Amino acid sequence: NMAESKLRMAETLRTSLAYDHTLPWGVLATIEGLYTRGLSDFVFVNLNLTGPRAEDRHGRVLYGTIDPTGGTTPALVGNEFSEVIDVRNQSKNHSVQLSARLKKRFSDGLEASASYAYSRVRDVQTPFSAFQANVNWQNGRVVSGRHDDVVASTSALDLPHRVVVAGTYTPPWRRWATDVTMYYVGESGLPFTYLASAGPRRGDLNADGTNANDPIYVPTSASDTSEISFAPPDVQAQQAAFQQLIMRTECLRRQRGRIMARNSCRSPWVHVTNASVRQSLPPVRGHTLALQLDVFNVLNLLHKDWGQLRVPNVALLEQIAQTAGPPSLAQPVFRYHPTRTRFGNENIESSYQLQLGFRYSF
Repeated sequence: NMAESKLRMAETLRTSLAYDHTLPWGVLATIEGLYTRGLSDFVFVNLNLTGPRAEDRHGRVLYGTIDPTGGTTPALVGNEFSEVIDVRNQSKNHSVQLSARLKKRFSDGLEASASYAYSRVRDVQTPFSAFQANVNWQNGRVVSGRHDDVVASTSALDLPHRVVVAGTYTPPWRRWATDVTMYYVGESGLPFTYLASAGPRRGDLNADGTNANDPIYVPTSASDTSEISFAPPDVQAQQAAFQQLIMRTECLRRQRGRIMARNSCRSPWVHVTNASVRQSLPPVRGHTLALQLDVFNVLNLLHKDWGQLRVPNVALLEQIAQTAGPPSLAQPVFRYHPTRTRFGNENIESSYQLQLGFRYSF
């Protein structure tokens, strides 16, 4: 890993404007706008790539060669290292957020609030690791054009819509107070790009040395072999299944005839509901005690199919070969598995969790 001699630490400009106003019936309304601009942020560049070598039939820039088995050989400056990652500055990251919130406290011990936020986050790369430059270069952004074309696009952190509804109820008894809190969060799903990947040295459609940053080309017709090629024996079945997937998936349907844009798909809407009960206990020597039970993902506790965080399986196509011919004519040969799940829920956020805590204040 390297860093340019004039590398600056990250600098961010952030401005905000908020307005509070009390509406009828004691409702407090808040409107806020937040704008953020990266004055100096980072971008990870592989200096060991010699530069563009050719373009394929869909306009994808190639940084090496692809053999008939689908294996790639990047054109490198030196063979001592596969990657020489340089950390540089760029100032194109930016985001904007607009939010509105209503809050009211009722006389019977109930307090409730509701808010909505719209945001837009654009960056050049989304860092995945603070300490591994090669991981950030490989996974920070998908690339179908030139690596040195530093343009901000949809970030992996982009969250266009977020709704939060929360409420706290305190029963009227004074001795050994009880607080019951519940809140719901509904937000847009994860942005992602469908990739072609099939293990070491395959799925690297631009031959730059990594198969973690190669967006697929979406054919106008999956049965047109000049647009996409599937491996035998069940070619027609794969064509029909892939065409059906495109037609029922909005982000693929609107990008037919071109290479997918970065983070142009999104997983299903996410629903999170948590609850908390805090019970005060008799004081000990003037010190207060409290017992608190937190329930994370209440929906999943109520039903095993609710409260799921669906993480996309981005490896949509498996490259197994490459057709013959010059780069402008050759194309990858894929295998599509219709039974492969598009989203997985094998993650801790999809399961309910219980937490029991004891608080001693002195």
